[in-house]
Amino acid sequence: MPPGRTRYARDKKARIDQVVEISQEIIENQGYESLTMNLIHKRTRIPVGTLYKDFPDGKADILLEIARRFGDDFAAVGTPVDEGVLRNYVFHALDVGRSRRKILIAIQMETLNDPDGILRKTRDMAPEYDITSFEKIVQYVVGHPLSTKQVFEMLGVWKAVVRQHIIFRNLYGSDEEFLSMITKIIKGMGA
Repeated sequence: MPPGRTRYARDKKARIDQVVEISQEIIENQGYESLTMNLIHKRTRIPVGTLYKDFPDGKADILLEIARRFGDDFAAVGTPVDEGVLRNYVFHALDVGRSRRKILIAIQMETLNDPDGILRKTRDMAPEYDITSFEKIVQYVVGHPLSTKQVFEMLGVWKAVVRQHIIFRNLYGSDEEFLSMITKIIKGMGA
């Protein structure tokens, strides 16, 4: 092997972790437009064909994997849920999103580029999500149990509204105003 070349991970999970890490770095430092499979290949030494085998739709699939991992940054919400837990959950989501604003912009760009494709893929990924904490939050807000379908519908709205608030730098006012607004939206959806 020539000097300076690193060996790519042959284990699929390790390889995907490597691609996600490098892709996030590229998006944060150079912008989503700079993210290409060739650049990922150059940075990881993973053959382009293997990249497409792991991510058939290229950078859109990589971005969805990054988005899926956002949920890993949320601590489990215990019981009982109260106003303080709700407030902490929402404000933590905003803090996490703000720390990854460029990633959220990339997700929005990809969503606008192919809304039906992204929606289909996120629905396919739904069984992989642990929605337990979000479910506790929304059930606290609406005051009664919800079906899994209702929770996923609320999660979709939640993600879109949070993303817009962050991308457009407090689009819905202060974080307190945002908390009030998102609570009303969830109550309305759960009525």
